[in-house]
Amino acid sequence: MNKTRELKDLTACRALFALWVFAYHLNLHTQFSHSLGPLGPLIDHGYLGVDGFFVLSGFILARVDNAIPMTRSGVLHFWGKRLARLYPVHLAVIILLGAMFLTGVAVGIVPRQPERFATTALIDNLLLVQSWDTLHHWTWNYPSWSISTEWAGYLLFPFMAAATARFFNLAVIAAMPLCFFVLCAVSFAYHGLNLTFGASMLRFFPEFLAGMATSIAVPMMADEFPGAKIGLIGAAAAAAFAWAGHDALTVFGLWLMIYGLAMQGDAEKSVSIGGIKPLHALGIISYPFYMSFAPAELATSQLFRQLHLPPTSVPFAYGATLAALTLGLSLILHVLIEKPARVALNRRLDPARAEALAEGTVPL
Repeated sequence: MNKTRELKDLTACRALFALWVFAYHLNLHTQFSHSLGPLGPLIDHGYLGVDGFFVLSGFILARVDNAIPMTRSGVLHFWGKRLARLYPVHLAVIILLGAMFLTGVAVGIVPRQPERFATTALIDNLLLVQSWDTLHHWTWNYPSWSISTEWAGYLLFPFMAAATARFFNLAVIAAMPLCFFVLCAVSFAYHGLNLTFGASMLRFFPEFLAGMATSIAVPMMADEFPGAKIGLIGAAAAAAFAWAGHDALTVFGLWLMIYGLAMQGDAEKSVSIGGIKPLHALGIISYPFYMSFAPAELATSQLFRQLHLPPTSVPFAYGATLAALTLGLSLILHVLIEKPARVALNRRLDPARAEALAEGTVPL
């Protein structure tokens, strides 16, 4: 089994997670979940889409980069590849937000929370440490708190991978129940998992480790288990637990969905949700889509403020405008920033993958 081959169902999962987070943030402005009846709680817990990304990150990294040479060059090479994946889009959005802020000030339009654009916060964002307990409020591109958290995981990943390699596979898999026990304890202590900044590490690492352990379990059982059915059960469980308001159990459902769909792909069986072309396409640009929300939200909220239209009074118009701006900006970032930057940076770090990226034969 080629471990670098794209698992299309998991790419589609990225789209679902991004859309769930988007719906949650949109609802903060429009409160549209109140009109959805029993479906409303699903939107109210859309912040858990980030947890799906955390599990998926651990799985993908352990699957693709599980043999990092524990040398200075080997570790730096890994960090360079990860930075090439994250930083260009992150930096581009910060520059865009800065330009929007300065333009607004020049014409007399100031954001409702101008302290978000403080210089110290800018430095933390540029260093990707804003979620390391250095800040305790939204700043600049606020969704990037989760990228900062993941960067902490990437910095530790080579050492985590080396440590797990010293144990038997079954011992690593046995860590999964412990990860979910810790996650349940964190959820109980904090009354949920909607944790950002310093506390986000308590949310991130159990999920990231569970994803890493899953990469070992998948090839062991992929041929014997009905992966698509397990993935469907996981998705249904995640929806049910989100509706019931159990954050940690919702993450368990998301993990089960990822586990099932990963087994389906590992066994090279037919794709399920990955065969839905719009969903797969959105999954490919899910990172710039997620990162585009803040500037799109800033522009949309200012537009409707100037029109004296509260978002709650025109939820459809507000949502359509926000979705169009977010999708449009994400496509621009993907075409002009994300893909060219990754090809250029990987040309030095991973020439074979850079060529494949340029030809479009492997996913971003």
